[in-house]
Amino acid sequence: MRACVQVLAVLLALGAWPARAETDWFASVYTPGGIEIRADARVFSLFALLNRAGYDAGPLRREHPVPAYRYSPARTRVREALAGADPSVLQRAQAFFDAHPLPLERYLALAVRLEDGGALPAELRELEGLETLLDHVEAKWPVPALRTETFDDYRAAMRAYLAVADAPLQRAQQLLRLPESGPGIRLVVNLLAEEGWVRGFHTGLRVVVVVGPGRTPEVERVVREYARLMLPPQVGEQAQARWTAGPALLREAQALGAREATVGDYAVALLSRALALAALQAPDSAYEAAHREGYFGLKVLAGSFGDPRPVDAWALEGLARVGTGRAPRK
Repeated sequence: MRACVQVLAVLLALGAWPARAETDWFASVYTPGGIEIRADARVFSLFALLNRAGYDAGPLRREHPVPAYRYSPARTRVREALAGADPSVLQRAQAFFDAHPLPLERYLALAVRLEDGGALPAELRELEGLETLLDHVEAKWPVPALRTETFDDYRAAMRAYLAVADAPLQRAQQLLRLPESGPGIRLVVNLLAEEGWVRGFHTGLRVVVVVGPGRTPEVERVVREYARLMLPPQVGEQAQARWTAGPALLREAQALGAREATVGDYAVALLSRALALAALQAPDSAYEAAHREGYFGLKVLAGSFGDPRPVDAWALEGLARVGTGRAPRK
């Protein structure tokens, strides 16, 4: 099995690929460290549907006279191809969305779990019927053909991550002191999402991080999301209840653009970003850039991961140093 994995990785790295693109579109490749990188048919179908239904999120490339957004070539191709697709499918989807007005992340969480099977948590059972809807999309719209047409784009993105994913994710695991027997990592490339968009989930069998398109691999965001998922839940709970400086720092951070709404979420974001920069062995300029965006004290927190204790044992101590050790505003 290991030999097959290595052969697949070599084929991808060299650009070799069989001609039967639709069959091989689903194939996983693995980094030498065992990280799975793949495209996901359910994620593709879901985001093809969302794009047709009005999912326009993306970097603004023109504001006037009518806003226009920048999309990846694969996303542009899918949007154009589905503009005239059977409207009855869209009507059925809109009715499902009306009946299930839940965050997009909830839909994605279910889509990635469908790959692994198993019992669903209660919050995902609310979306019963999504799999049938996606089957209908597959049957009535040219989604399989579009996967084939965008195959080279997906292959290029997978190859880019294959070259750079291993070392920082392995360092992140080491900094978090995770056992080698911990859950595996699956990195899913989703070129139909917003540029720079990353979301991660526990599926019960593994950690799945779904990453949108980018001009270069979004490795820092991937590691940051992985860290967020793997930090002990107690970290956010402790910060929410006991981080004295947290509320004031959060307000200042929000004024600079930070999106976290609670002290607990902000604390987890700080620790995740600090760990990601440490795992990437980032230069000081990266810490300074994060500071300008409202994520203070990351250099201090990055050093705290050298503490031999579990993260939840020292997190409050590290967060306390964020307020006292950061540079004053200018």
